[in-house]
Amino acid sequence: MVQATLASMRHFCPKIPICLIVDGAFDVSDLEKEYSLIVLRVSELPSDEMRKIMSGTPRAKLAAMWEGPFEFYVWLDSDAIVWGDFTSQVRTDVDFQIFWSEISVPPDATEIPPWLPHFYFDPHKLRRFDADFDWRGNAYFSAGVYACKRDMISFEKWIEVELWRQDVPGLFGDFYDQPLLNYFVHSMTQRGEIKSAMSNLQHISGHHGVDELKQDCANSNWHFPQKVRRHRVAHFCGRKPFLFDRQSYSRPFTIARLEHHRRHRGEVGAWLRVLREDYQVLTKKIKQKLRRLSQTEG
Repeated sequence: MVQATLASMRHFCPKIPICLIVDGAFDVSDLEKEYSLIVLRVSELPSDEMRKIMSGTPRAKLAAMWEGPFEFYVWLDSDAIVWGDFTSQVRTDVDFQIFWSEISVPPDATEIPPWLPHFYFDPHKLRRFDADFDWRGNAYFSAGVYACKRDMISFEKWIEVELWRQDVPGLFGDFYDQPLLNYFVHSMTQRGEIKSAMSNLQHISGHHGVDELKQDCANSNWHFPQKVRRHRVAHFCGRKPFLFDRQSYSRPFTIARLEHHRRHRGEVGAWLRVLREDYQVLTKKIKQKLRRLSQTEG
């Protein structure tokens, strides 16, 4: 999937430097050469503690915060693609830019919505550690897309809050870095330790629908559209954008995948490669489902 992410970056923002965080020993030299990447491997981080907390989890993205090459950066998970050149809207005058435009919980809310402890944290349990934090009136965001200053949160502070999670089960939702990142951004903003801002720069189909993306892709003939109505990041969290999943509108992501493979394989070769990749993913999913069924019956 990261091939699509990189292809979209180079298409819409050709001059922006890119750092690829690699968690694992697999070879990325082809991508490094193709997209002129700076490669940062989790296994090569100087701190044993950092490597331990990041390896094999989505926390690997935190390498960009503590050891990344950029003073200010935009983070994209590999299930997100750049959809238009939004760089002029990136706020380097703040410490953290939330790519979301809506306040998730009203400032006068009296009840905790059930999704808040599930995806983020339990405000009641959080009072034990931060009695002054106000969970209301905040924009709770996906940790798959955001803009941030390097070292905005120190590694020492992060580890301290990770220990809270170990002490109090259910304090944070089981979404790795996302609950903690949201807590840090909103609590530090409330205390005046950082400046944060909100911007309507993330499109999640499950929330925004797919009509805008369909309009952009209508006459593009499976290529990046020449005109994008609203420049932003298209984030395919939740259902992943594979062709075999009819419940996921995958066309924008498929376009980005094709763009990557067209560079060396041509039109037909690109389609064959995408179909092969989807076949491999589907086969893996079927095997996993059969394995679970077999274990249940046993």
